[in-house]
Amino acid sequence: MMIKEKQVSQAFFQFILPFSWKAVTIRNFILFLQENQFTPYRLNELQNESAYYGGCQVSHSDMEAFFHPLTTQFLFPKSGHEKGLQRYSKEINIESLLNIDHLKIPFQIHSFDLILCPYELGFITVRTEIKGAALSNVIEFANQFNKKDFEDLLPDLESFVDWDSPPPFLEPDKMHIQSLLHFADGESIDEIDLFRSATLSGENEGNHEYITNYVKDHSYSRWAPNTYICVNEHCFSCLINSSTPKIMAVAKRFYGEYYYLHLINLFNKLVFVKIAQNYSTIRIEKDYNEIEKLIYFINSFTSNFFFIEYPINSEGQELFKLFKSAYNIDTLYSNTKDTLFSLFKYEENSVTKKDSMLLLVLTLYTVICGIFSMNLFAKDLEGKIHWSHFKSYNPFEYFAVFIVFSGIIVVAILGFQSLFQVIQERKNKKKWDEQAVISSQVPKKSN
Repeated sequence: MMIKEKQVSQAFFQFILPFSWKAVTIRNFILFLQENQFTPYRLNELQNESAYYGGCQVSHSDMEAFFHPLTTQFLFPKSGHEKGLQRYSKEINIESLLNIDHLKIPFQIHSFDLILCPYELGFITVRTEIKGAALSNVIEFANQFNKKDFEDLLPDLESFVDWDSPPPFLEPDKMHIQSLLHFADGESIDEIDLFRSATLSGENEGNHEYITNYVKDHSYSRWAPNTYICVNEHCFSCLINSSTPKIMAVAKRFYGEYYYLHLINLFNKLVFVKIAQNYSTIRIEKDYNEIEKLIYFINSFTSNFFFIEYPINSEGQELFKLFKSAYNIDTLYSNTKDTLFSLFKYEENSVTKKDSMLLLVLTLYTVICGIFSMNLFAKDLEGKIHWSHFKSYNPFEYFAVFIVFSGIIVVAILGFQSLFQVIQERKNKKKWDEQAVISSQVPKKSN
């Protein structure tokens, strides 16, 4: 398929980089963000509708109405004490220049988002814009910006990042790109344009049949021929060739509803793959506490954060299905359910064996003590105990004494173990539950 070079009048990008943060540093992390002018993102603060998007605007009311009410609580928490995606945003508004060999591409950086998610996961989002460039140059810009390191973007955050626990993706160093490309009015949008923007392909020609099938499987053409959307596991690309008022309307959703659809599916995939990785490292015969933790982790996530239906309207549901397909969410969810079933079966069998053994031991002690042991020396335990009588016991009577008192000791030990286990389980569940909350108390700034 031959490539026809086209001009892009405006190209909006949101580069999203997943990372893991250190739980022990979370309060200092939030304090650091506050001291560096990162503002908590709340829907009731309407000034934020136009604060971070370089002249574009989102609608908080539309964003809230787009998603299911249960999802809205998770996506847009009303305070730092609630479970959900805690977003901190900062306006940048600087001009910059990307040098690529012989090519220089001017661009703008509009803002940063830093989003702290449950389970010690997070996202950094960088919003950029290019004006008036060839499509090939726009794609090259995305490729080059995609290679930037975390330290290059926000070097001061290095101490809060858990480098030993990278995001559980096959390519953890690769950003996820959301792009909105505005072509000149009347410029046609072809399959090759969709394919190149979604796969960041260069100037090479491609096989026509392959490209056609790829676009068919990954695109959404409800508003064709003026607007197309293409989604794969690394890119969300929206191409439009309508007038300026129309691009502003699409940009409103690009920065609003579509952005959060993207984040939801990224978060879901991160958690599901993290569950699979944790399951693969468990030593099934030894790591009983890790099994309990993983069971609690899965149940906590699926009950609090994973919902089958996210958007309310048909457009949102169709796009949500496209994202789910691109990120393979249904398969990951099915694998997670299988993992939970396996863990439950193992735990059930383990508890059954443990209870059976405990019942056997207690039954033996009860039978021996009741029928044999106490009958031999019970009379010496009446009233004041005469310890000298024990010196004249025969071997059977000594054995009976051992059985009785060892039984008392065993029962006492089991009682203390059960009490300790109950206390420990409560502590663990409280600790595990706190992992689903970003911070129980946001620190105050020091004078």
